[in-house]
Amino acid sequence: MEFKKVLGFWDIFWLGIGGMVGVAILTFPAETYQMAGASSIISWILAGVFSLFMAFIYAEMVTAFPTSGALVRFPYEAFGKNRLSRYLAFLEGTGYYIGTVFGIVISAIILGEYIAPQLGSGIGQIAVAEAALLVVGIINIFGVRITSRVNLAMSVVFMALFAAVIVLALLHGSISHLMPFVSGSGKWLGIANAIPIAILAYGAWTALITIPEETAKVKEIPKAVLWSIVVVTIFYTLLVLGVYMNVSAKSLNSASNYYPVYQLVSLFNNPALLIVFEAGAVLSIVAVMLVMVLSNARILYALTRMDFLPKSMNRMSKNAIPIYATLLSFLIPMVLSIFPNQYYQYIVIGAIIGTGLPRIIDLLSYLKIRNAKTYRPAYRVRFGLLVAIIAFAGLVISELSLGISDVTWSVLAFAILTGMFLLIEKRRK
Repeated sequence: MEFKKVLGFWDIFWLGIGGMVGVAILTFPAETYQMAGASSIISWILAGVFSLFMAFIYAEMVTAFPTSGALVRFPYEAFGKNRLSRYLAFLEGTGYYIGTVFGIVISAIILGEYIAPQLGSGIGQIAVAEAALLVVGIINIFGVRITSRVNLAMSVVFMALFAAVIVLALLHGSISHLMPFVSGSGKWLGIANAIPIAILAYGAWTALITIPEETAKVKEIPKAVLWSIVVVTIFYTLLVLGVYMNVSAKSLNSASNYYPVYQLVSLFNNPALLIVFEAGAVLSIVAVMLVMVLSNARILYALTRMDFLPKSMNRMSKNAIPIYATLLSFLIPMVLSIFPNQYYQYIVIGAIIGTGLPRIIDLLSYLKIRNAKTYRPAYRVRFGLLVAIIAFAGLVISELSLGISDVTWSVLAFAILTGMFLLIEKRRK
């Protein structure tokens, strides 16, 4: 059985929205404020711009190699289908998978804390996280069409609720809260330091690059990816602006302020609105996990096609999904979610191995293949070399804030992946 081409433009577009809007926008505005004050709004805009330039590259390449889990194919096709290309493809696929797994785990942990703060950090919050992961896993098992429709329903609802919050925030807020506009650590340098935080809120658009075999018209993917990032950038900018116009600087600078958007809604003194907002926040977090599980199953499918995993991993269900890959894509996060104390390590490794490493490989792949005669994408980005340079600059900025311990954890993960590749290649011989 093969994948079914059932997704249209709006399915892909809303999968992009559902995959991006979640935990990060609910929690990160306080962190970026502490780095650059109200001027960190610029960081959110720049993060969206850098994501857009990176998306141009991915959108072009997926139309040249429209296979499920296409990210894994990019370096393999670009570097000549040799051992080097297989190594880069392995790093790309496993790096993306690990990063997304940790993204799912982080979302589940935050969801548990968000729904049940009165339960402390114990079994109650873990139970919420496990239940949410089980639900998104079961939805994915029903097939991509059902997953898309559920995501669409949730995304439309929470975006409408958040839009209402934005309108109220802008109407009730005060420009004086934005003054001084530049503050925080490092003054103007703080804007650059805040970009790596903000850019994490955009990361899941890459999920759309993993589903071309389930898309009716592959040419719709570039348009859906780019428009979803544009819409989310505008949405993030307005919501962060609303937070900064209403919540005091003292509160935003508090080390205990983990949920600044929740605090924003609390200021309206409307219990009904607060309940509605909380429901929207839960839907947004669940939608992120739903889309991440979807994309990770396709990455495992692609890795199996290249003989990095047992062929049985690609067994298709009657709902036209890789059933074992889908099961692993939510069962592994369920195991890791039992250890919420490793939250920081999940973020660090996920950011470098799951975002930085794959994107560097993809940019190199694009530069290697973009002028090849055999490279015939259905969509071509204008000024491709310039776009790649800007995307690379954004990638460098997004990794600049890493500390020594962050690098140590990531080097360890990189060494483990390299060792796994060598063992796999040895077995193939």
